[in-house]
Amino acid sequence: MVRFGFITAFLLTAFLTAFAQNVAFVDVQKVMNQSKKGQQYKKEIESKVSYYQKKLEKIDKQIKEIEKQLASPVLSEEAKEKKRKEIAQLKAKGLEIQQQAEEELSKMKAQAEMELIKLIQKVTERYAKQHNIDLVFIGGAIGGVVYHDKAIDITDKILELVNKELK
Repeated sequence: MVRFGFITAFLLTAFLTAFAQNVAFVDVQKVMNQSKKGQQYKKEIESKVSYYQKKLEKIDKQIKEIEKQLASPVLSEEAKEKKRKEIAQLKAKGLEIQQQAEEELSKMKAQAEMELIKLIQKVTERYAKQHNIDLVFIGGAIGGVVYHDKAIDITDKILELVNKELK
């Protein structure tokens, strides 16, 4: 089955190359990671991660403080039970914050990736038209290219144009 897929991909590439006189390659993952906009999105996401980490650390600190109080022999059973409930509430709040963080960060990442891919696509299309390129393959984490000759790699040019697009 793998051999069939490889042969099919090879034949498709050969077929497309025969009809496409000018072929290029873009490493989308590299452009996403190294572009100014990609770096900006990364910083925004890291900032949000830090925000949620601080909130969770604060709750963890509160839990540890209450646990120390629970160890006190002078607390009545009623007071100890109240402290245990406080701990349970704080743990539930921590789980809620963790779920909220995962959801928000997932949305932020998806939105950033979608916007970057649209920008890269627009810039690549414009570049291909200006340079009479018939076919542009994409590589990186989302590409299907196993090998490409550096002579057809326009990744750095696209990266430069994506960064200029933001000015």
